[in-house]
Amino acid sequence: MKATFMQRVGNWTSANSALVAALLLFAFFGLSSQVFLLPNNIFNIFRQMSVVAVLGIGMTLVILIGGIDLSVSSSLFMTAGLSALLIRDGISVEVAVPVGLLAATLVGLINGLLVEGVGISPVIATLGTLIGGRGLALVLMNNAQIRVTDPFFETIAITRTPGIESLKIPGLPLIALIVFALYLIAAVLMRRTLYGRMVYAIGGNQTAAYLSGIPVRLVKIATYTLCGFCAGIAGLLIAASTGVISPNLGSGSEFYTIAAVVLGGTRLSGGVGRVEKTLIGAFILFMTLNWMTIRRVPTEWQQAATGLLVLAAIIIDRLAQRGRTSS
Repeated sequence: MKATFMQRVGNWTSANSALVAALLLFAFFGLSSQVFLLPNNIFNIFRQMSVVAVLGIGMTLVILIGGIDLSVSSSLFMTAGLSALLIRDGISVEVAVPVGLLAATLVGLINGLLVEGVGISPVIATLGTLIGGRGLALVLMNNAQIRVTDPFFETIAITRTPGIESLKIPGLPLIALIVFALYLIAAVLMRRTLYGRMVYAIGGNQTAAYLSGIPVRLVKIATYTLCGFCAGIAGLLIAASTGVISPNLGSGSEFYTIAAVVLGGTRLSGGVGRVEKTLIGAFILFMTLNWMTIRRVPTEWQQAATGLLVLAAIIIDRLAQRGRTSS
């Protein structure tokens, strides 16, 4: 009976390794810093991770089908820049925001067509749209900063849920609630719909999925398109958070996004992973960066630590794979 209980604990720990790692790190960071556990700091972590977390939804889906999308940062930038530019030129926010989202979604569609229609490697195709998309957005913006002043973005940036004044606990930022809602929708999509089952089937064995009648190319193109749409939403969130669209906005966020996906336990070879665990991966990443900032660790060491975290997650996953295969 005792062995069975320990076996169940071991199985649960293995299946929820990202959550266990997040709890252990949270406890360690809290015990080693008086500032870390303050409500304002915790909510600041949620705000900082929001953009990468939203990018992580689309990236997880693409990686589950065995692909990769390096262009999410340029899609994010394009939505933020184009929406802000149209609003500055007198276009209503009701038109500007959908146009910005459409631009990012089209980038995702182009990625899918290049990968599945033309047969270009996902790395090469999305690297091309990464460079080209950001360049096109810079041309439209005349390589200049644009301030975001519309009330729509200000509402997203400053709105909080009611806090608990007696305990000095501030309200949760609206951006965090948006992120949680998006993850809930994504989790339902992947667990309860035919699309989600097809994504896992394609990632597990593409040939078998094709032979079973799944429209592999169509599903993969749709997944890249959905990833572009998620990048567009992330662009709106970063525009609200920063209030200024600068030429380097979002640059490098694709690498932090891939890191969050890997830390959440999604296998880079595809077919294995849960989109909701990417949220835990993003929390692990930004919780670690926040703690290092509190401890005044230099930025270059923070980047090195991010890389080491990703490598550690990949190595642990590979070792677990070998253990399951040998048993």
